[in-house]
Formats: sequence, C-alpha cells, structure tokens
Amino acid sequence: MTSVLIVDDDHLVRKGFIGIMPWQKYGFTVAGEASNGEKALELLEITEVDLMITDLAMPVMSGLELMKEVKAKYPHICMVVLTFHHDFTLIQEALRLGAVDYITKIELEQEQLDSILIRISDRIHTGKSGNASDPDESMELILVEESCSAYSEEVQECISNAKGLIREYFQTELLLPDVAQKVNMSRSYFSRCFKDIVGRTFHDYVRELRIEHAKSLLRQTNKPVQWISVQSGYPNEKYFFKVFRDITGYLPGEYRKKTRKESGRASYTISRT
Repeated sequence: MTSVLIVDDDHLVRKGFIGIMPWQKYGFTVAGEASNGEKALELLEITEVDLMITDLAMPVMSGLELMKEVKAKYPHICMVVLTFHHDFTLIQEALRLGAVDYITKIELEQEQLDSILIRISDRIHTGKSGNASDPDESMELILVEESCSAYSEEVQECISNAKGLIREYFQTELLLPDVAQKVNMSRSYFSRCFKDIVGRTFHDYVRELRIEHAKSLLRQTNKPVQWISVQSGYPNEKYFFKVFRDITGYLPGEYRKKTRKESGRASYTISRT
C-alpha cells in the first residue's frame, strides 16, 4: 500500500478529501494529515510516507516551502499539489520542485476520483512524470482548461456529462455518436467541442482511460490478461494487446513482469537503507 500524507489548513476540505477518495481501491492508505507545513514536517519525522498531497496556500509554512523541505530531507517521497484555484505561477513552481501531479477543484467537483488515483498511481510506480520532467509542457496542459471559456456553460456541462458517461461505461462499447446523442449534441459539434475542452479527441480519451485502468489491474492483481482485457473495455483480446502496446510499448504480460521487477528492486533498496 502507498501511504499518503494530506496537508491542508482547511479542516473541512482536508476531511472531505480524505473521506471522498477511493484510496484502498487503488492501493493507497492515508497515514496522516496535517494543517500546515510545520506540522507536516513533524509528522514525517515519525511516520513512513510514500506520497504527500499538499495545498499550496497555507499559513505558517506555504506548500512550496514545505515541498522544498521534503525534497531535501525525504527525496523518496512523491508529491502532489492539491489546488482549488488556478495560479499558474505557483503550479509551475511546484512542478519544478518535483510534483508528479496536481489535483484541481474542477476534477473533484466532477467526481473524477478514480481517474485521479489511477493517474497518480501510475506516475508514482513508473517514477515518470511529464509534469516534473517538463514543467513548461505541463503548463500547456493546464491552459487547455482555459479554452473552456470559448464555450457556453451549457456546452461545457454537456462535455462534463459526456466525460462522466465515459468514466462510468468505459468497460462497455462506447461510440461517439451514442455519447453525443445522450448529451443532446450533434456528432460533429460534440467531436470538436470535446477535443477543444478536454484537450484530446473522444477516441484518445476513451483509449487512455481504458489503458490506465488495465495498467492498474496488471500491477495490483494476479488476474489473467484476458479478464483484464474485458474489464478494460476490450472484449477482443488481440485488439487489446495492440492498443496496449501502442500506448505503453509493452505487451500486457511484459508490462506486468517489468513493473513487478521494478517494484521488487525498489522494495529491496528501501529495506537496505
């Protein structure tokens, strides 16, 4: 299990965030919580933590100051920013300090809880983060959300509803015309709006969500690949193999062996230190 420390000065936000997320479903457990940076550092002295999720705007010690301290004293701890407003300068600085991801209020309001944890789990496990390696590129991804302003609230809500339908039914057959019809939009207009607002085409969004789910199942279960293929929305196992390899560069079995071998090496390293 990945142990998590939650740091936020707002008691209600902190408790709500801890309570709403499906932690155990994706191999996480909340090891502690703190109301500011100083208390977080005190807790880290006595608590084993793999992941710290912190707000940026806090009294006593800001999230950025806390991240600098953690990076220096506990370099093995992964960091994620919890932000309830888009301050691009602060987020970019957090990414430069090594944050593997950021969670926005919009994602929480739209209940993108599973996709958040799947995304974070994958970045922690692989030790890779597009955010950390290239903060400027990450800011481009953040700015995609600003393109939403080009569309009415009604259109944005339709696309949000479409994303909700995709997350709910990604394990079944999903066709763009059907989803467009369910949110009362024409096929062509829906396709253009979806790409502009989400930053990816409908097809790519569905495919990435399915493969992220498959990767999580491969890492966290011993279920056969055929079962994982079906659970990820690909009843055709051969096609699943093709899509999985196109995205990850590995066949499912190869990915499972690779990630478990890496996990074993990481555990050995930790036990030796």
